[in-house]
Amino acid sequence: MSNLDIALLPWQQEVWNDPHRFKVIAAGRRSGKSRYAAYRLLVEALQCNRGYVFYVAPTQSQARDIMWKVLQEIGKDVIESCHINNLHINLINGATIALKGGDRPDTMRGVSLKFVVIDEYAQIKPFIWEEILYPALTDQKGEAVFIGTPEGRNHFYDIYEFANSGKDDDWAAWHFTSYDNPILDPKELDKAKGSMSSYAFRKEFMASFAAQGSDIFKEEWVKFSSEEPKGGDYYI
Repeated sequence: MSNLDIALLPWQQEVWNDPHRFKVIAAGRRSGKSRYAAYRLLVEALQCNRGYVFYVAPTQSQARDIMWKVLQEIGKDVIESCHINNLHINLINGATIALKGGDRPDTMRGVSLKFVVIDEYAQIKPFIWEEILYPALTDQKGEAVFIGTPEGRNHFYDIYEFANSGKDDDWAAWHFTSYDNPILDPKELDKAKGSMSSYAFRKEFMASFAAQGSDIFKEEWVKFSSEEPKGGDYYI
């Protein structure tokens, strides 16, 4: 008997149970994004008879590095075959999970999709969603999950803000930091905060959409005084 053992973190369970069709998740490093995506891909594929679901990363090599082994590990009991040459994983019900890269957009055309995960969307050109993936979902009214760590206020920020605005009932957004993964030792994150610039830490671990500025400086290095120094010139 085939078995898919799913163990979710609290934030993963929250997002999983939400009924919205399009979900946008901004999350810090090691927060559990990839594991959530892998579970969703397997479950959605098992529910679509002989259909396709896509996992899309910025490049095909990234798709392989991030998701190939994770899917095989947690989906071993429901996988029929794997083909590394085209990064296809065929399940016991005839459905296929295809790993794709944003660097090869033409390989995503011409397929009707039930579900897609777009990983690190901040690094993927927006036309791939707007002109290729969204149209591929329309006939089946398929669902999509956008996940990633922010890269300033680019198109990932725009779609996050739209999903968070409540303007469309199909969309919802979440924000999680690396501290939201209870498996991670918070002391390790605190150590990283002490050795990284404020911008880098906020971006990588706190999933901040703040634009990059003078990221070699840390906020705590700047001291303020109510008294103006006497004499000399001032430089910033």
